[in-house]
Amino acid sequence: METLTVIDIGPLFGGSFAALRGVDDAVGDAIARHGGFVVSGFPGADRVDALGATMLGFFDLGEDEKRAVASQSTWPDGPAVYRGWKSSLEVGAWAYNEMYDIGPAQPHAGPAVTGMHHFAEVNSWPAVEPCAGWRAAMEAYYGLMLDVGMAVMRAAGRAAGFDDAHLVAGFHTGNHTLRLLNYPPRPDGHITADERAQPDGPRIAAARHTDVSGASLLWQRQPGLQAQAPDGTWRDIPVMDGTVSVHLGTVLQLMTGGRIPATPHRVIDHGVARQSIGFFVEPGLATRLAPLDDPVDDVRASYGWHLQERFHSMRGYTDIVPAPD
Repeated sequence: METLTVIDIGPLFGGSFAALRGVDDAVGDAIARHGGFVVSGFPGADRVDALGATMLGFFDLGEDEKRAVASQSTWPDGPAVYRGWKSSLEVGAWAYNEMYDIGPAQPHAGPAVTGMHHFAEVNSWPAVEPCAGWRAAMEAYYGLMLDVGMAVMRAAGRAAGFDDAHLVAGFHTGNHTLRLLNYPPRPDGHITADERAQPDGPRIAAARHTDVSGASLLWQRQPGLQAQAPDGTWRDIPVMDGTVSVHLGTVLQLMTGGRIPATPHRVIDHGVARQSIGFFVEPGLATRLAPLDDPVDDVRASYGWHLQERFHSMRGYTDIVPAPD
């Protein structure tokens, strides 16, 4: 199977205008042909793998330590709703995995809607670090990926004919999400929706989906991640030192009227444990999910409203997150 294009995005952080335009063109071409791409050469690329290995030490914590920072969707007495540890390690779940989320150190509030405060939640940190330097690694990786995410969204915007500053303006107050993911070997009897639909297809650890983000930056310790091109072709995401893959999200698709399409992706189950890290560049809660030239100002079109509607309908959240009023 083919792999995604690897693009050196170093010129986005300093270089000639011609080099920057070259990256923009490469990004635009990769989106049009493959749906997503892999980036290298960004500031801090030489630290990504070591930071990732340290951060994933979270999953070495015991059950009690994880529950102390759990989302209430996983553990009713947990301190968090939107952030913290979440587990779907049960037969029949959409994806057999567990995850741990953090956001910015100082979250930005959203529209004055009952229940919206959940999405401006402070982080739930373990009382004792899983390993020395763990929290510092999380915070360093967060800042590094935010810079990369904003740079690649600007490049994608320029390639699609948008003013880059206008395109990313709504993301400066975003409560971006850093997510650690752990996929233990699946038990017998766990079948995803994709496997039921295509019983002769590959084993799927996480079903085909697009992310509710501007862009998602994914780092994987083991292979398995695939992206789907506009023509339906699936391509493997290579495991390479100092790289992350870029998957455009539904937020950017809505804001650009479809000119920057979201990247469908999935995780193939190779029968072994797998770990990965996602960083999701999110707009501010009040940012409208509508084409940039649409003058309508309606709270029901905001990212926060969309998040609240989505979480209210999700298994485990219906009684925790109210429908937006």
